[in-house]
Amino acid sequence: MDDPHRTAGEAAYAAGDWDQAAVEFLASVHGLSAEGAGYALHRAGNALVKLGRFADATTVYERAVLDSGYERRAAVYANLGAAFSAAHEYGKAVDAYSAALADETYPTPYKALQGRAGALYELGRYEEAAVAYRQAAWADGNPDPGKSFNNLGLSFMAAGRPEDALEAFRAAIGIESYAAKGKANANLALAYSAMGFYEDSVREFERARDVFGHELTGEMLAAYEEARRRAGEDRKSQTAPFEPLELETVDGWLTGEMPPAMPGEGDSNALPDADGEATKRFFDRSEEEMLVADRAVRKAARSARLTPRVIALRVGIVLLAVLALAGILGGLLYAGYGYPTQEQTVSGLMNAYRANGPYTDYWVAVPQANVKQEMDQLPAKFASYRISGISRAARTSTVRVTVRFDSGAELAYDVSLTREGVGWKVMGIKNAWSSAAQ
Repeated sequence: MDDPHRTAGEAAYAAGDWDQAAVEFLASVHGLSAEGAGYALHRAGNALVKLGRFADATTVYERAVLDSGYERRAAVYANLGAAFSAAHEYGKAVDAYSAALADETYPTPYKALQGRAGALYELGRYEEAAVAYRQAAWADGNPDPGKSFNNLGLSFMAAGRPEDALEAFRAAIGIESYAAKGKANANLALAYSAMGFYEDSVREFERARDVFGHELTGEMLAAYEEARRRAGEDRKSQTAPFEPLELETVDGWLTGEMPPAMPGEGDSNALPDADGEATKRFFDRSEEEMLVADRAVRKAARSARLTPRVIALRVGIVLLAVLALAGILGGLLYAGYGYPTQEQTVSGLMNAYRANGPYTDYWVAVPQANVKQEMDQLPAKFASYRISGISRAARTSTVRVTVRFDSGAELAYDVSLTREGVGWKVMGIKNAWSSAAQ
């Protein structure tokens, strides 16, 4: 049966008459339970948001999500989060956005991630905001990841991490489709100023203005003038620039290409059984068999001539050889080599993670960190990766991994490893975005 209120609500909504649309949609479900009312309440809430009546919108959205059969509940939760944020109820906004993200059918998670990140930022939870913005940047369907990267940089700045902010702003600038490159470049200049690199800051401010046409006004203009004033001052208190890890250049065993084990001797030349069952009469033996028998006799004769002194001497030589080999192996282990190597362990980890396969075997047996949280530091999707550096020590090592996205942007991570037996296992992952390619 047709509902005249719902029909009128649809017409008003299409015409942009938000007040009338809200009235009609709410009238269509007046006195009814929430079950089956999700659509009308969703539309009414949207109309109230258009009117700026955010508190009323939250009340309507909260009722809409009670309709368990409504297929767009996740979108309603996201809208509820936006309404709470507009009403400055950021804690409730975080909860609403989290509910949207918990629904696997939600088709646009990047929206809820960005909204949740903004609410966390307003609450002063900058590290959590950074995590959400990073996830939003990599989320499927995000049409403008540059915004997420720019906001990620601002979150890092607020958290007192300008070095990480640098790479987030660079990632935003590196995305071809991002329209606000000038804004991100000016933010990059602010990050340099925060680190005390005023000449770099001046350069990036001027690049934002002259290359990207971004007008410097207000506080941004004041920051530019301050950077110009301080560009020639002493920099002893600055953060030291990143020192690249030494690249692996050697080949062969040192890179983990272990030689095959020595093949064992076959038994094709074994002597006949001593009990005579498999022996042959002397005259029945072939020439080859006679040579084998002759070697056996000579070997027996040499054994008979072995005196205790000769045995001791030979044992000593063998021991010296073993000790020398042990010294060589010990030296290699002390220098940070082993098998499997750091490269093999990290490559196996990255390949397993990229293929959504099991990766815990590459971690230490008893990890001190939460493995899933550590792996979540890595992007969910990326085009390729490369091992760009290794820092070796006897007990611990660090491998630099650089991931590349379809957009061409790159981010770097340091994978820390510890010795297990003669090989290496992962014990932690940390972003190293200050080393990513510009």
